[in-house]
Amino acid sequence: MSLTELIDKDAIQQVYIRYCEIVDAKDFDRMDEVFQEDCVGDYTQALGPGVISPNRASLIASMHANLGPDSSCGATHHNVLNFRIAVDGDRATAKVHYYAVHRGRGRWDGALYSMWGQYADELVRTPAGWRVARRVYTVALTEGPSEVVAGP
Repeated sequence: MSLTELIDKDAIQQVYIRYCEIVDAKDFDRMDEVFQEDCVGDYTQALGPGVISPNRASLIASMHANLGPDSSCGATHHNVLNFRIAVDGDRATAKVHYYAVHRGRGRWDGALYSMWGQYADELVRTPAGWRVARRVYTVALTEGPSEVVAGP
C-alpha cells in the first residue's frame, strides 16, 4: 500500500469521525464537512420503502427534525468502527459499522434507543477534502423505543 493511499484512507476515516462529532454536538448545519451538496442517502432498509434523502439540505432537515431540540431525542453518542475503504484515484468506497445510542426526552425521558448497522458509502475527493456522495444506511440491530428518534 502506498503512502498516498494510507493518507487518503486516514482522511476518509476522519470524515466518519467528524460525522459522529457533528451529530453528537447537534451541529447539523456543519454536515457540509461530511456530505456533498448533491449527496443521496438511501434509508429504505432502515426506515421503509422509498425513504431517500435527495441532497444534503434534506438530510440536514431530517436530522434537525429527528434529533434536534424540538425532537424526542436528547443526548446521543455515535461511534464508527471496522473501516473497509478502497480508494481509486479521486473516488472511494467505504463500508463502516456504526453504533449509536440516543437518550429520550419529553414523553420518552430516560429511555435509550440503541442502533447497530452499516454505512455503505461512495466518496469523492473535493477541493475541501473527501465527502460522501452516496450513502446506503442499514440497521442490523436495535434496542429500545425507536420513537426516541422519530421526530416531535
